[in-house]
Amino acid sequence: MKVFLVVTREYDQNCYCCFDQSTKEGVVIDPGLNHEGIVSFIRGEEIKIKYILLTHAHFDHISGASEIKDYTNAPIVGHPSDAEILYDPKLNLSGGSYGSEISLSFDYLVSDGDVIAASGIELKVVATPGHTPGGLCFYSPQDSMIFTGDTLFWESVGRTDLPLGDGRLLTRSIKEKLLTLPGDTIVYPGHGRPTDIKHERGIHQSMDSDMLRRTL
Repeated sequence: MKVFLVVTREYDQNCYCCFDQSTKEGVVIDPGLNHEGIVSFIRGEEIKIKYILLTHAHFDHISGASEIKDYTNAPIVGHPSDAEILYDPKLNLSGGSYGSEISLSFDYLVSDGDVIAASGIELKVVATPGHTPGGLCFYSPQDSMIFTGDTLFWESVGRTDLPLGDGRLLTRSIKEKLLTLPGDTIVYPGHGRPTDIKHERGIHQSMDSDMLRRTL
């Protein structure tokens, strides 16, 4: 699986385009403000986008979803527990921070253990509530990589002081769902640089989770 990164500089937000180089089918994960860059890449590589996957429903991860859907005709996919956040500009923080209110609906709902498949790609849905109630990660065992949104970052974890956040639930999700993965699993986060599970497991064992929190 090939991974292409598009970064929104305003918020250092990472959008990923994942595709099979042979079949040219793929998915977009967390289309943020730079939807023009995403569309440009998709068009240039002639990729058939099958799904638009949202790790969670905050504005910086969803602001390009409508435009990508219009261009690709791919469904927007997420967890039902984030449906209210996706629809409500106050909860997805789009009104004040983004400047333009966003109100969307999921086309396709998934839950823990489901598999998202395009030709040549399989991503397992890992439910990691805490940053938001319907927080998700997308895991590719065959490629030893996981896309963690705002659940887990390099030497840090997602904030939980935003609407509907839950710190204890986030810590549990990370310890039980992510740090138990093979150590060589590459972590592609929603902000900042990649990391791997072995490194983050060591960090979390040596430091309390509250000390790792940053304002992402």
